[in-house]
Amino acid sequence: MFWSIELLYFVLMIAVFIVLLLWAKLPTGLALMASAVTGFIFSAIISGTAFDIRYLVEGMFGYFDTILVITTAMVFMGAMEACGALQYISTLLVKLLGRFPSLLLIAFMLIIMFPAMVTGSSLASAISAGALVAPIMLKWGIPKSKTGAIIAIGSVLGMVAPPVNVPAMVICDVVDIPYTGFTLPLLLLAFPLAIISVLLLGRKYVKPLSKEDIPRVVDVSILKELNGTVCIPMLVLIVFIVLEMIFPKIFGALAMPAMFIISAVICFLVGRRYPFFKKRDKSLAVSQDDKPGSVIDIFRESVYKSFSAMGLLVGVGMFMEIITLNGVRGYIVYIAISLPNIWQYVGMAVSLPLFGGISAFGSASMLGGPFVMALDGVCYSIMVTGGLSLLAALGEFSPPTAMSATFATNVVGEKSWTKVTKAALPALGVMFVYSVLYVLWFARIVQAAVNKTAVILIMFAVAIAVAIIFAVVWEILVRKVGFLKKCAHQVGTADVSVAVTAEETAEAEELGVQAEQAENDSPQQLQQPAEEDAGGSGQSGEER
Repeated sequence: MFWSIELLYFVLMIAVFIVLLLWAKLPTGLALMASAVTGFIFSAIISGTAFDIRYLVEGMFGYFDTILVITTAMVFMGAMEACGALQYISTLLVKLLGRFPSLLLIAFMLIIMFPAMVTGSSLASAISAGALVAPIMLKWGIPKSKTGAIIAIGSVLGMVAPPVNVPAMVICDVVDIPYTGFTLPLLLLAFPLAIISVLLLGRKYVKPLSKEDIPRVVDVSILKELNGTVCIPMLVLIVFIVLEMIFPKIFGALAMPAMFIISAVICFLVGRRYPFFKKRDKSLAVSQDDKPGSVIDIFRESVYKSFSAMGLLVGVGMFMEIITLNGVRGYIVYIAISLPNIWQYVGMAVSLPLFGGISAFGSASMLGGPFVMALDGVCYSIMVTGGLSLLAALGEFSPPTAMSATFATNVVGEKSWTKVTKAALPALGVMFVYSVLYVLWFARIVQAAVNKTAVILIMFAVAIAVAIIFAVVWEILVRKVGFLKKCAHQVGTADVSVAVTAEETAEAEELGVQAEQAENDSPQQLQQPAEEDAGGSGQSGEER
């Protein structure tokens, strides 16, 4: 039956979470932990479930392997940023592709996606690559809201792209399928959307960069300070990942955390050099803007930045363990499987992004697993898992948390995350429609095929071709259509490149009015106060 005690537990836990998140302003992870404890206590009192703290502890360590991957990946990204690799790559791309705006925007999108691709966390992309690329796009002429939308979209697409898709890993854990064979389907899912989204949001605002414009957009001195060897750590990581896929028996035991740590150590051998340890002067105040002075400082700050993702996964693990204990998960699975086919599709398309506003990981675990079970045998499970992970990740643009939109808002200095979400609506619409087609159409075709890999390869080639055709057509429209051409700004002259507050604007206008009045004053009017001042000064001198 629809009405049951499990529904009461679920409503109670969600209510506690929302109250603590919105009213008490607790972090998402802590709010999920408190919600899990509430469901644990009430189910023990009402239904007599086991009141054993081991369930909470097991939930806390449920995603321990994922936490290790995210933490070590954040260390790697911190090392890449400190050694200058990210800045070097972005500056080199601007210099090489500045004359081709579409290609440069696509390259920026790949840079934004990369941290989330290797960590599985959209937060990693926003605070590292997003913070690096945002000033360049703002100086290039892209408005704040659109820049934030590009960063948020890139963070979400990077989170669902290979090799590390944490929402898909969570779904695999629920339905008990191995996280293997996902690379090609996830490439088909993420990369065509990345190309279309960044061009749709940003191309009409930018113009080709001349040689004189490049120094205004990026600091070209980094190209003289460093050389191409700073890219070696990223290449080493890619080689490790490829070797693990080709020779899993040999390189599988190395594991992702070890790959990230090895690559991070190489960063300090080929880029900027740092001492291993540097003692800080305790008499000096420590500012958040202070740059790390040693390898230990870089590792410490990187681990600190991953605390929010750690807390979120711990909270999700506890929440999922308790709803399994009190029967809420079984109740949701039963409802999802019992719905008629059309309502399964509607529920999938609506509920996953809706609950993703609380947590993309929680939405994938709580709802993604049941929907994969419901579509098992009809659609290819790996592609269904990937598509549902993107639907869950779209919730990062919706309340109450809106994590990707919020972090992107902070990076670009926008006033509200709602402006970033509104600016991202065209791309979000494309992503939503594509993910639904991916789950219900592409996955159905692959399920019926004999050679699934060949069919996915053909689909990937077709999708990339469609994205390229869109890029060419959109490029022509931006250059030929009048109202689209008017959106572009000259480098260094767009008001979006400098954040000016209302007070500063009012003060500047007041100074301008005063200057105009002073210029309009006659020489006689100016001479009289000068004589009075001189007389006053002389009188004061005699008195002294």
